[in-house]
Amino acid sequence: MMIASTRATAALLGCLALAGLASPASLTGQAPDQAPVFLALPETFPDVDARAVLLRERGREIVVLDPDDAEQVESLRVALLVLRRIRGVRPAPEGRGQMIPITGYVLREELSTELREELESALSDLRRHPVANVGNLGPGRWMPFRQP
Repeated sequence: MMIASTRATAALLGCLALAGLASPASLTGQAPDQAPVFLALPETFPDVDARAVLLRERGREIVVLDPDDAEQVESLRVALLVLRRIRGVRPAPEGRGQMIPITGYVLREELSTELREELESALSDLRRHPVANVGNLGPGRWMPFRQP
C-alpha cells in the first residue's frame, strides 16, 4: 500500500511540475526579492555559438536574443525556462556576472496559443523600443520583461 501511495504522490507532483512549466506566470520563476529580468536584442549577436545567451549580473538578469533567429519565440521561451531552473540551483552572482549560452534545445511540447501570444507581444514591444546602447553588446534594443 505504501508503494502505491508513493507512486501516486510522485505522479501527482510530476503533473504539477509540468503544469507549472507551461504556465506563463511561472516562466522565470521570479520572486519579489529576485533580480529583474530584461530582454535584449542587439544589432550584432555576441560571437558565441548559441541560440540565446543569459547574462546574470548583480541586480539584473538579461535574456539576449539573436536578431537573426527565425524562432525567437521558442528561443525566448527556452531561455526563460533555463533561467528559472538556474535560479533554483545557483544563487545570483555577487561579483563577476555569469554568461550562459543556450546552444540548442528540443521542444517536447507545443506552445499554448496564450503563451505564444504573450511571448510574441513581448518581442513585438522589444522591437518597438528605440535603438540604444545595450551595455557591452553595442547598439540594439532592450527592455524590462514584464511577467505575463
